Amino acid sequence: MANLTKNLPNANNILRKQLKNGATMLAWHNPTSPAIVFQGLLTPGTMADRHGKFGLANLTAAMLMTGTQKHDFQALHEKIESLGASINVQAGKLATSFSLQCLSEDLPSILDLLVEVLSQPSFPENHFNRIKTQILTSIAIRAQDTGAMAGDAFDRAFFDSHPYAIPTIGYAQDIVGIELEDLKAFHADFFAPHTALLTVSGGLAPDRVADMLENSFGAWQKTTFKTQPDLPEFIAPQKALREHVAMAEKSQTDLIIGVLAPKTQSEDIYAAMIGNNILGQFGMMGRVGDSVREKAGLAYYVQSALGSGLGPTPWQVFAGVNPDNLDRAISLIKDELKRFANEVVSTQELEDSRAQMIGRQPLALETNVGITRALLSIERYQLGLNHLQELPDKLKAISKQDVLAVAHKYWDLDRLTIVSAGRELT
Repeated sequence: MANLTKNLPNANNILRKQLKNGATMLAWHNPTSPAIVFQGLLTPGTMADRHGKFGLANLTAAMLMTGTQKHDFQALHEKIESLGASINVQAGKLATSFSLQCLSEDLPSILDLLVEVLSQPSFPENHFNRIKTQILTSIAIRAQDTGAMAGDAFDRAFFDSHPYAIPTIGYAQDIVGIELEDLKAFHADFFAPHTALLTVSGGLAPDRVADMLENSFGAWQKTTFKTQPDLPEFIAPQKALREHVAMAEKSQTDLIIGVLAPKTQSEDIYAAMIGNNILGQFGMMGRVGDSVREKAGLAYYVQSALGSGLGPTPWQVFAGVNPDNLDRAISLIKDELKRFANEVVSTQELEDSRAQMIGRQPLALETNVGITRALLSIERYQLGLNHLQELPDKLKAISKQDVLAVAHKYWDLDRLTIVSAGRELT
């Protein structure tokens, strides 16, 4: 394992630097790659949306690629395509994410375009109407998707009055009322370079990348801006919650059962990662998959997911079932959760899960996309530049008792949030 980990990004080969405008960059050299992958974040996210304008951050992000003050829609996309490159922008809860891919020699040109997109959007009216229509169509399509409706309902029940209860895409009634001037004001108020986190991996030396970023992204200066609201305190549900979204003529019901997850930056996270792998990730989706799908045949799919983020996130079990099997599936999943929270995992489960997690880490880092994603996490969660090298040892240090302690701490069966969406319950 030492041979596998010594060449991973670490404090000796990651260049971390703050640009003159306050943005933070992390760059890693992948000498075998002729390409560059660039991923970044900056505020605002949907946390900056205000009441009656939910979906504004998402609509603003969607409009950024429709033209800049220097390039209209066609000219912008023709230039990107002529370089064989790509640029993408997307809104999230706490930040707007952006990414680009290009050949190494084209990075200066494509960076200039990305900075234009982020700092000098033109917000053309004809595209505004088109993007609004697309988002409203997406909302209408989601309303017919049992998985999407279960997810939205879970967020409403679990997060209650917290902003995370609101879908990133917003609400149709709010989208209809958003005007072009709202986007322009939102961008002028909240988009500022000093909040940016930039990560790069590919076939250029980090010092050259730093110079390019300083010349392009670093040239974006802004002195007047508003600060995105802070996340309010979150208190997880203190009692069991059960909700169902009735959707006519659906042959599948989607089910979500969840509790509050450990904070991504907490000491519980590594035991929770291994525990989640055992519960519903490893080998045909772990224990819940073996019990509910393989043995009982009650689910089309079933798995668990451990949320991550700077704000509160849930630890969830997801399943898609025949509506007639819903109650039995819930009962079996609760049985597995009870066992998980009260009985120590087996030595074989621990060793197999841990080995699989350690073994897949280098595979996840074989691509520039995987590297930049890891660099974003390292900086965002303040994990330390040697995190990727240290992670295997941290996972090896987790015991069966550690997994049990975390499972017992977080999976309180008296406080489960259980949400389903599908055919009306009988």
